[in-house]
Amino acid sequence: MSESTTMPFSGLDAASVSRALSLLAERPHDVVDALFERSTLWEIPPEGEPPGVRCWRESGLAVRLLRDGEEWSATRDGFPREGLRDAIRRVARAYPRTAFPLPDLDLARRTETEVDEEMLEDLVRFPSWLGAALRQRRVAFPLHLTVRRHRRDSLVVGPRVVAPVQREDFASLRLETPWHRLGALHCGPLAEAVSGIADRLVAGFRAREAPPPSAGRCTLLLGSHAAAVVLHEAVAHALEADTLALTGTPEAALGIELAASLVSVVDDPSAAPEGVRREVDDEGTPVVRRWLLRDGVVEQLLADRAAAERFERLEPGAGRRSDRHQSPGPRSTYLELLPGEGSLEDLVGSVESGLFAAEADRGQLDPHTGVFEVSFPFGRRIDDGRFGEPVGRFSVRARVADLLARVVAVGGESTSAGAGWCAKGGQRLPVWASAPPILIEAAPIASASGSGSDRRGGSDE
Repeated sequence: MSESTTMPFSGLDAASVSRALSLLAERPHDVVDALFERSTLWEIPPEGEPPGVRCWRESGLAVRLLRDGEEWSATRDGFPREGLRDAIRRVARAYPRTAFPLPDLDLARRTETEVDEEMLEDLVRFPSWLGAALRQRRVAFPLHLTVRRHRRDSLVVGPRVVAPVQREDFASLRLETPWHRLGALHCGPLAEAVSGIADRLVAGFRAREAPPPSAGRCTLLLGSHAAAVVLHEAVAHALEADTLALTGTPEAALGIELAASLVSVVDDPSAAPEGVRREVDDEGTPVVRRWLLRDGVVEQLLADRAAAERFERLEPGAGRRSDRHQSPGPRSTYLELLPGEGSLEDLVGSVESGLFAAEADRGQLDPHTGVFEVSFPFGRRIDDGRFGEPVGRFSVRARVADLLARVVAVGGESTSAGAGWCAKGGQRLPVWASAPPILIEAAPIASASGSGSDRRGGSDE
């Protein structure tokens, strides 16, 4: 089975769409666009369910008009001949005086891309590869494994511009054991992920009966995976324009010292791993390398077009949506914590007594108080500069500025991977990150809560 050579949306007369949309924009600050998307999901089900590759496909379009903070939108499934015409009519219906010729486009042309044999084999063989890796590590335990491949093609057309087609293509893993649930996102061949996933499962297995640490303050060393989740909660969510607008004016956050001077964080979708790298966001706006924190100080915020129209100091380009049925909102894509100095071993050696967390699996931020909580499924003690006994589940709960101010060291070796699924506002989006280990002094350790509204770690739920 070979991959189709037909380009996505090649049957679309984008110029006609642009002309029709331009007549919807009656005022200078109106935002009008049409999103065309096609999504495919392939799944290898867990052992015990009917075998074989499952496949789901869907496609459709959305037209929207933003005016003075209000939004009108219409969506259509599939690409019927009259779908776009009807969606435009419904959006324009809010303004009966608007009259214009509607494009009669043939959007029914088949532009689907089929799965290729190499990718299909990659999915099918992953469970056996992982089983072999666990046997090599001399462990065996019940494992409920789901393997998925996600592909989404999207095209945004506006009154003056047609953005390039964007493709997201990545795999997700959901691994459940009696004591631990692990998720992961991965770009590229799954064979490259086997060793790391096996190591993470074994670490959870060895800590399965370990008691949680006592509540209180202690030195906390976060591995790259855990650091990525903490940064997403404490930096990305905290600096989204719509989150800040819930309690005040987002621009007031610019220039605030939010973290220790060691902490510099960038969101750069154009630098994300191949397969999820982007030129434009889900509004067709070019992405930018956005300094969220420079030397601990807030320099830029995550903003979509609506926020940038409302607040003049904000720059758009961070609008994301899970699908055409949702409205875009400010979200991060690929966070980078700029590395410091020293290896993980060097950071461990600098700790007299503390905790190490390699994984974080749940997180949530309260936008009204600035308090966030991240849960760690297991960890290890650090005694006299060496790893000690494993510990069970624990969490950190603190105000964003208080915890980030306690960062005393940033490692020099970054790991690039999927930070996990972000479920803000009911929109489930993959988020990516590159982060070195970070060392936090006097971190507030607490008993982990049972659930969170914003889950991480790649759990495919």
